[in-house]
Amino acid sequence: MHEGFPFLLFSAALLVSALAPGRPGFPAAPAQAEPAAAQLREPTTASERPLPAYKPRKESIPRARIGGAARGDPADPAVIALVPDHVGLTLKSNPSLCWFLSQPTTQPLILTLLDSREIKPILEATWPLSHPGLQCVHLKDHGITLKERDQYRWFITLVLDPDKPSRDLVSGGMIERIPFSEGCALGLPCSWTCELDAVYQYAENGLWYDAIACLHELITANPDDPLLQRVLDHLLKQSDIHLPPVRRAE
Repeated sequence: MHEGFPFLLFSAALLVSALAPGRPGFPAAPAQAEPAAAQLREPTTASERPLPAYKPRKESIPRARIGGAARGDPADPAVIALVPDHVGLTLKSNPSLCWFLSQPTTQPLILTLLDSREIKPILEATWPLSHPGLQCVHLKDHGITLKERDQYRWFITLVLDPDKPSRDLVSGGMIERIPFSEGCALGLPCSWTCELDAVYQYAENGLWYDAIACLHELITANPDDPLLQRVLDHLLKQSDIHLPPVRRAE
């Protein structure tokens, strides 16, 4: 090797060091733009959070929803069970069943729950006066416990004329309870603490009834929160449930 070569390398290193950005006599290099991926930030507010996706857990599920469409006199209330068009799932032994009523009514509203293998109802409850909006019945309040893996049918019926059952407005669906241990093993919320994160987890793991019941609880406690209403509307839309406007008493 040429004897002057090490000296040349040393001189070059000194020159690079002297001209490095930030050194005296040499302006700092302009900051480079962040890569596109680095510019993507997590949502800074709850309103920017993506809406939950409802993902049924079974690929082949029989159609189970009935009613829900208005018929007859347009002035009659609309009653719509908040159910998917298949057997909806729950992790709870005594879940809540929810429905929507479009306007106040003094006509009796009857909820019926049946074991799909039986004829006699295991619950038949009547409300003589109902207010409009989202409503739920808590099976725990009626001492009802669902068995694991069993399927149940339930209906909400608005009796417009006791002498003409054909005028009844009926809406309902089916519900099945999955084993508690199975849900917890999948990392689902098993503490029963109702919060928005739980709604997301329930919906994304196919637990329709638990997502809707928790959301109803949150909306009841925070009726003016627009995000909660958006989440509800989004979940209902995914199951092709369209609620008419609420008509208040004049």
